[in-house]
Amino acid sequence: MRTEHTSAGHDHDPDPAMDPAIVEMIECARAAEDAIRRLAHLATGRPAMTPADIDSVLAHLAETVAGLPQVATQLSSILDRSKHTHWLAMDDMTATTDPELAIDTARRHLNALRTPAAATYRHLNGARNEAAHISASPRIDAADARDVAEEIDPTASGTRPQRPEDHEPPRCCGPSRHGPAR
Repeated sequence: MRTEHTSAGHDHDPDPAMDPAIVEMIECARAAEDAIRRLAHLATGRPAMTPADIDSVLAHLAETVAGLPQVATQLSSILDRSKHTHWLAMDDMTATTDPELAIDTARRHLNALRTPAAATYRHLNGARNEAAHISASPRIDAADARDVAEEIDPTASGTRPQRPEDHEPPRCCGPSRHGPAR
């Protein structure tokens, strides 16, 4: 497997001969990373969102975090099994020289993920539960709320959008050979 270093960390390009399930796992992890990065980027713009919108985002994040302990446990088991299914050696980029020690240490880190992931899930789900019970109507005096109100109801700002019917007289006054007047 070829390893390339990127600004976000490590990007692993799967070997074309690799098992398709392994390629899919790597792609799923990459997609999750990209989705979180994109979510963080979109949130920096602080879009005008209702608490219901935030409830939806938090619900998806909570469910994502809830799955992390299971994935970590499964990866830990796969790492442990690799001691018996592969010849292992360490590269020269670490002080650790024993691959079994490195696997055991990695497994301890993965197993330690359960408690903080459960706590993170509880916090996300708690925030979601609170946001879920808030109803919201745009305030006229808030700049971003005005933008939201105009998206919901174009007449909210007091001006109606111009439609062709508003500034053009009707073309005819009755039926014609093209059908009834509109």
